[in-house]
Amino acid sequence: MTSLLDELRGLSSVACDTLDAEVASRFGPFVDCTSNQAIAYNELSKLDSDGKLVYQQLIHESIEVAHWMFAKQSDATLEELAVELMMVNLALLIAPHITGRLHIQTNPKLAYSTAKTIKNAERVHSHFTHLSPSLSPSRICIKIPSTHEGLLACRHLEAKGITTLATTLFSLEQAILASASSCRYVAPYVNELKVHFEQGYVDPDRNNSLFLCGVIQEYFRRRGIGRTEVMAASFVTVEEVMQLAGVRNLTISPGLLEVLAGTKVEGWTGATVGMVGRWVGGEGGWDEGRVREVERVVREGDEGGWRMAFMRAEGGRAEGKLVQALNLFVGVQEGLEEVVRRGVKQGL
Repeated sequence: MTSLLDELRGLSSVACDTLDAEVASRFGPFVDCTSNQAIAYNELSKLDSDGKLVYQQLIHESIEVAHWMFAKQSDATLEELAVELMMVNLALLIAPHITGRLHIQTNPKLAYSTAKTIKNAERVHSHFTHLSPSLSPSRICIKIPSTHEGLLACRHLEAKGITTLATTLFSLEQAILASASSCRYVAPYVNELKVHFEQGYVDPDRNNSLFLCGVIQEYFRRRGIGRTEVMAASFVTVEEVMQLAGVRNLTISPGLLEVLAGTKVEGWTGATVGMVGRWVGGEGGWDEGRVREVERVVREGDEGGWRMAFMRAEGGRAEGKLVQALNLFVGVQEGLEEVVRRGVKQGL
């Protein structure tokens, strides 16, 4: 009997959206592994049966290395370095269960600084090399929030051979700039980040966001953009996942992976598999005049023109969702830094 997860793997590349190696082992192998500050915080907060931190040793080792690195640079605090190292160490535990890339997100506090985001990304990339010299650099991907500054950072990093993913993406305008910046992936969110933080909240735009994932992939196809791929993210239901079957890449959380693996295709009465792609394929799904104008301002490097286009995208909701996501991620980043401070105080 074929599970929905098996069916999905025949239509899309499936990534695990987790830093839990047990999940990756149980439901893998996966192509990629994606993560962010919230995923890292939830993982590092896990307690064992004795009430002790499951990752106490990993936290301790990350802080030790951060102390050593801190004296050799001036761009990051001890806490920031330790958070980066903890996230990389968690990702490395999953490396045996994937065939593709490990994705680590840059510090969201730096999302509006191109220069600082570049330094942060380069540092995270170097952590992988330091902690796991045998890991091929081709298996490392840096996730960067899709602000104008972040997408310019992606352009610089890609030119240096560092693979990037444009995350917290809510509009075609962001996707156009990301592809022009040579990002390897764009990650449109099916649901705004708030749904994962506020129990019972439902994104009123999720149907439009589902459609956007298909629109971006069709836009890339019609424009002959082969370099940049869609990595749909922020799913809440199995129905959303199955509707986007056929999108090039999907990254899926542990809870949904479990349901997908435990549900048989035979007798599935949920959403039509791959229905979004069929909707988009026939009609394009975008205003060609508006898109050509965005392409023009991107081509000419007109920052103000792009910012205006993005501000108006989705009736202003796209920029609002990006700001909301950054606020939430910054809050979790600060929580991770507090984990480090407690670790230092307790001598972990």
